[in-house]
Amino acid sequence: MSETQTLNESDIKAMVATILAGMASGTSSAPVPATAPSLVVEDATCEQRFEVPNPANRQAYLDMMATTAARIGEGRAGARPTVKSLLRFRADHAGAMDAVFSDVSADLLAKLGLFCVQSAAADRAAFLMDPTIGAHFTPEMGQQLSQGCTHGAQVQIIVADGLSSTAIERNIPDLLPSLEQGLKRYGLSVGTNVFVKYGRVRIMDEVTSLLGCEVAVNLIGERPGLVTNESLSCYLTYKGHPGMAESGRTVVSNIYSKGTPPVEAGAYLADIAKKMIDTKSSGMDLKL
Repeated sequence: MSETQTLNESDIKAMVATILAGMASGTSSAPVPATAPSLVVEDATCEQRFEVPNPANRQAYLDMMATTAARIGEGRAGARPTVKSLLRFRADHAGAMDAVFSDVSADLLAKLGLFCVQSAAADRAAFLMDPTIGAHFTPEMGQQLSQGCTHGAQVQIIVADGLSSTAIERNIPDLLPSLEQGLKRYGLSVGTNVFVKYGRVRIMDEVTSLLGCEVAVNLIGERPGLVTNESLSCYLTYKGHPGMAESGRTVVSNIYSKGTPPVEAGAYLADIAKKMIDTKSSGMDLKL
């Protein structure tokens, strides 16, 4: 590469992926591709990630690493991390940044048949800078939601990007059909499935107020970290309303492939919704 050439973001991501893949396999790195659409780094085994020199009990370390995705057994070179540990950290950080700053695929939203609206946040910068703005609609958007969706359903499903578009794309395609099937099995009526762009948790209260549902189910992307960027949370309320106490929400978190699997979570959330309707309660008043 000449001195006048520069690496773009996709080049850097591809380089990190190639180096990590080579380190994991113990081979020299392959030629770096000119471009790459996204960063894809396969999970390394505990043995491949373990870098503690001369451990007193290597197996105890490996057993611990097998039970958690936390950064255990990372290597150090003096006061600094090793190249392998640093690159893995940078790759995870890049994945977290992508989850926050990218949009959910329009093709996916169309495929799932979601009615798409947007919170009062004009753009992502406003959404991230002001946590309250994503909890409300503009009057015009509220009217659009009210006119385009079913009113008075027993259960209203809301999908909000929150702080991780990746969580939506990885989990909703499996979770949503499972949830709908579970609600159908209980004979519960379900409103128009809604997607809220730039949505926070409390946007579900405005949806409840506008559509008059009994139970609101808000599937929202969790704040990503360096362990995972695809974890989803679900907040459920019985007859929620703007200004309600947070103790009135029931929460199921850590929904993703290495937590509660999406298909299993969908069935469980349907069980919770049914119990909310039977007991007319949610949050701390609901005994699960």
